[in-house]
Amino acid sequence: MVNPKELQQAADAIQEVRRLPAVQRHPELEDLLRRAEEWARREYRKVSEQNGGQHQGRLSGDSPR
Repeated sequence: MVNPKELQQAADAIQEVRRLPAVQRHPELEDLLRRAEEWARREYRKVSEQNGGQHQGRLSGDSPR
């Protein structure tokens, strides 16, 4: 099983990379990284729900609803 903490760390790291000026100058890179970040956040939510909400709470990049 995937560790939710690792998924959260991956999403946060990808978000930091996306902020780099070099990435922002290349839309194709930014798009791939955005999709990877979204995947990590979706998986985090899915794993958290399967674990009974033990790891629930917002990811740092999530916006409040």
